[in-house]
Amino acid sequence: MNSSKKKRFADYGPYSHWNWQAQLENSLPRSAVEIVLFSDACFKGTEVEHGPYSVMNAEPFPLIESHHSMHGRLILRCEYYLDPNKDSTIRPRDTDTSRYHGGTLQDEIAALYSLCLGVRLKAGGVVRQFSHGNEYGKPRIPRPDETPIFLPPRDGRYTLPWHPTERKLCEMKEQINLYVRLKPQQASVLARAARLYQNAVWLAESEPEISWLLLVSALEAAADNCYAEENSDPIKQLEQFKPELFNALNNLESHGLEAIEIVSKDLGGTLGATKKFNQFLAKFRPKEPPTDRPILCQVDWSESSLKKTFNKIYGYRSKALHEGTPFPEPMCRPPTRDHQNQMLSERPDVGLAEASLGASWKAKDVPMNLHLFEYIVRHSLLSWWRSMIVEVS
Repeated sequence: MNSSKKKRFADYGPYSHWNWQAQLENSLPRSAVEIVLFSDACFKGTEVEHGPYSVMNAEPFPLIESHHSMHGRLILRCEYYLDPNKDSTIRPRDTDTSRYHGGTLQDEIAALYSLCLGVRLKAGGVVRQFSHGNEYGKPRIPRPDETPIFLPPRDGRYTLPWHPTERKLCEMKEQINLYVRLKPQQASVLARAARLYQNAVWLAESEPEISWLLLVSALEAAADNCYAEENSDPIKQLEQFKPELFNALNNLESHGLEAIEIVSKDLGGTLGATKKFNQFLAKFRPKEPPTDRPILCQVDWSESSLKKTFNKIYGYRSKALHEGTPFPEPMCRPPTRDHQNQMLSERPDVGLAEASLGASWKAKDVPMNLHLFEYIVRHSLLSWWRSMIVEVS
């Protein structure tokens, strides 16, 4: 066989997608497991089925004292239709990370649930195993290291106040059923973006600076897949995304145009990534939140204002990765409540400026709170997910 026609890992997509496709071709599963899913949200409804998976509410009548606590709340039943030996027949000769996200099949499904419902959700260990002829399955107690570790806020004030809340399981049924209709390569990118989102919201209460990075990375993963490299003019990109630097170079008494050309070529890759990030949000970002919004500390939802905000956020992402400078501390705090209508503030209330932890920021340099950016990221990813179905229909 010609080696160029051999199957690669990318051709199969993530395991959860591959397994769903295999169910469409096979009548009986080879085995099944039940896995506990951990969350600090409460759920309504008993069960949702989709393909070879079903998620069951293990606490349909939660006690009041269990609200906001992190423990096992759902059971994921997974039927395996894949041939366990099939993956071993793929013999890549080069490094191939096209479907790699650092997790298992159950991690993929839990991440998709987390994204669909907007809650913290992670997979724990297997609690029951099924095999042929064993109708009731074999119970199993998960190991301690199979329980995900979650650190709640110390003072009870949540950075993401919307997450330890109540959700209806049926709300995700329409969206999750779109998963099998994706191409394998699209499913791999979605799984990676969902995993980044899942980890971002899981860490938000203990490591909000890292949560910011992961949320930006989730958008980048989707945007990189959505927009191929374009032959854009690097000088125009420099003028658009680095106007102060462009003007400084342009005002040089001599060699200004030459300096602009050199710098624009050097920053071409970075500016291209910024462009895709902005293009993605311009196309898929949601409308302003449907709930009542604060009177004070409200984010301007106009296109021009949001574009400036997203550019600033992406700039903080670059400084965090390349200079080690964390996201501004005011942007990592829990939101306050507007004293006039008690709605959550959408941006930090710092007055004209504020100093904290050996640094200071003007109000314009801390334009958004984490919970609002999480809202934008989640709904942008869900909209992008739905758009891919149109492409393959």
